Amino acid sequence: MLKQHIKIAWRNLLKNKQQTIINLLGLTVGTVSCLAILLYVFSQFGYDEHHEHADSVYRVETIIERDGKASFNTAAASPPIAFALKEDFPEVQEATRVVLTDVFYSNLIGAADSEDAYYEPRVYMADSTFFKVFNYKFIEGRQETALNEPNALVLSSYLANKLFGTQKALGKAVTWGSGANAQTLTVKGVFDESYEKSHLDPNYIVSMSTPGMGTFVQNFQSFATNNFVYSYVKLQSNSNAAGLQNKLPGFIQERGAKDLKDAGMDNKIQILQPVSDIHLYSAGRDNQIHEVSNIKYLYFLLTLAFFIQLVACINFINLSTARASKRAKEIGVRKVVGAGKNSLMRQFLGESLLLSLFGMLISIPITILLLPLVNELTNASLGHGDLMNWSIGLILLGLGVFTGLISGIYPAIILSSIKPIKALKSATILQSGNGTFRKALVVFQFVVSISLVATVIIVTQQFRFAQNKDLGFQKENLLALRIGTDEASSKFESLKTSFLNIPGVLNVSSGNYAPSEVILNDNGLYLPGGNRENNTVVKRQGISEGYFETMNIPLLKGRDFTVADTTDQIIVNEATLKIFDIKEEDALSARLVQSFGDETFEMRIVGVVKDYHFASLKNEIAPLFLYKENEPNWLFVKTQTKDYQQLLSSLEQQWKATVRNVPFDYRFVDKEVEKLYDEEKRLGQISVVFTILAILISCLGLFGLVSFVAEQKKKEIGIRKVLGASIHSVVQLLTKDFIKLVGIAFLIASPLAYYAMQHWLEDFTYRIEIQWWVFLLAGGFALVITFCTVGFQSLKSALANPVKSLRTE
Repeated sequence: MLKQHIKIAWRNLLKNKQQTIINLLGLTVGTVSCLAILLYVFSQFGYDEHHEHADSVYRVETIIERDGKASFNTAAASPPIAFALKEDFPEVQEATRVVLTDVFYSNLIGAADSEDAYYEPRVYMADSTFFKVFNYKFIEGRQETALNEPNALVLSSYLANKLFGTQKALGKAVTWGSGANAQTLTVKGVFDESYEKSHLDPNYIVSMSTPGMGTFVQNFQSFATNNFVYSYVKLQSNSNAAGLQNKLPGFIQERGAKDLKDAGMDNKIQILQPVSDIHLYSAGRDNQIHEVSNIKYLYFLLTLAFFIQLVACINFINLSTARASKRAKEIGVRKVVGAGKNSLMRQFLGESLLLSLFGMLISIPITILLLPLVNELTNASLGHGDLMNWSIGLILLGLGVFTGLISGIYPAIILSSIKPIKALKSATILQSGNGTFRKALVVFQFVVSISLVATVIIVTQQFRFAQNKDLGFQKENLLALRIGTDEASSKFESLKTSFLNIPGVLNVSSGNYAPSEVILNDNGLYLPGGNRENNTVVKRQGISEGYFETMNIPLLKGRDFTVADTTDQIIVNEATLKIFDIKEEDALSARLVQSFGDETFEMRIVGVVKDYHFASLKNEIAPLFLYKENEPNWLFVKTQTKDYQQLLSSLEQQWKATVRNVPFDYRFVDKEVEKLYDEEKRLGQISVVFTILAILISCLGLFGLVSFVAEQKKKEIGIRKVLGASIHSVVQLLTKDFIKLVGIAFLIASPLAYYAMQHWLEDFTYRIEIQWWVFLLAGGFALVITFCTVGFQSLKSALANPVKSLRTE
């Protein structure tokens, strides 16, 4: 029986070639889209689940409250908190800390017996307990003891190969840093960085007991300030995280009440976040140690995949029910000879499942071919192995069966319900309600299409707004060169002089942070005569004279720094004046005070600059003061040239002539600023691609549906043409109903899309206003697409010779 059903289904699919091709193409495109999205979404799950006790490991995060509201929300904590938790609470089995040193300084690293040295990203300093909390696959050495000693080093296999080639790295000496600050580290282990997925993605790890930053972290005692340490605790197997969370407010008050008072903090809240939640559920938390995803965007992609597949299913339903009359006599004869309703339903469902599963099989090689494009679109690294995963295989099979059932269940019910007498008499076989249902499905397709087009326009607008918004400084034609070493820093003036002699270089300056870098340094400041307990946290940036001219930042009041200035003179932005309620005309006579322990320092404002965006547009411009820095981390070059290759070559020559054994490491500032909005850019690109696919599927369905309507009305069109009807009137006859459906869909889609995108834009402090014309444009686009799709087939029918359609009458 099964063999007979499959044979009949196959013959029917071959018999109705146009309908089969349209359905197969729609289902295949939908399945490929779903599969591509599922592969990417699945790749974002499963982070940090491979650790032996992952369900017991938590990151300690920080919320600082001032004036009754959260003023700082970070993924890190103060240095002593992690181990204090272990001391105070028996439910904490182990604690460890990580410092991402990249944000403070960039050390060169190289094999001790080699002159080659490199700037490598993702440099961690970690406690000896790091590998007791987190599991890594070691290729060389033992993870249990790898970080026990000062100057111990653990390398990723990538970096070990870069430094030592095919030689064993274990026990080898490595030089870290340069000049007087250079340290010799010993390789105690090598791990496979491709093993499993983690939000902790080190290139190499240095023992926290190593002199420098490590000893600073180990000796720092304040529970309030310096919240830059990523702190983790592993709980006992029988402990309750919620219970421990409830004890943390008392812990902070007991341990750090005085520190909070000295720092001017109303309150400090420590949050325990499960380590397996970090990659997907960290929205709103600043200073992530590594790039994280956003569960909202993944839900958006899954919703997009669902609707694309649903649109393909709707095509199948519409075409199958619309063409029911083609199979009326077949159904009538089969019922007369004894076929039951259930038997017919199985037959029609079998046809639907056969087509769906065939489309699923075709989608696999197509998806494999498209993986490079998917990776480029999503910035992922998906491979054949991800597609061959058994869970993906089960989902794909389930998707094929689900699609087949959803696509076929309604047509099967309708077709199996046809009365044999009416079918054999060629009477009207479909109930009047079926036409209404098909129209509702077409409206739904248009709602999806219009909503997606509106979404694409708004996401693109916001991304372009971020790209084109006046940031308060000129990011174009600006180079940032990493200084990195004391030697390079000490030769800044020589580099500046030599660079200014190169054609195309307009200005040179320096600073501690490059534009787009997160400024972590801050100080608690207050006005003279004020109270340090009520101070205000202000970001700080060290710069050289000429910085504002290089960056093209307007100086509103006062002067730039001079060579003679010290850290007692500062320049502030408008946000700082506002938060301290200092009038601009009084700024140059104002002072700001900062305290460290029992010492108090008073700083004089010598200049005021216009607010500029030194962080993402998702954040409001924060108060900032700038001071004279003599040991900067970055050198900035303002340029004007059409031949950047020649300019960069000249800069590199001067760099190598002035600074020895330090790589010429540069970047274009405008490209770095763009990276702040990579997530929005990817979302926009993904939306564009899959919106086009959804529209393509809808057009296929419309083409098939109007082809059937035109065929159904073939004789009516012939009679109308014989009686003198114009081509325009015939085209109007076939298109007017679809145009009405677009109008209905527009009225439904516009408020839905507006609500969804208004909610999305709330994540941005600086954002566009949604304009009414966006929805009108989306509706107009859907109307044009519909008219082109329907109009083509309508025109073809209108131009047909009426004699051919009437000669059998």
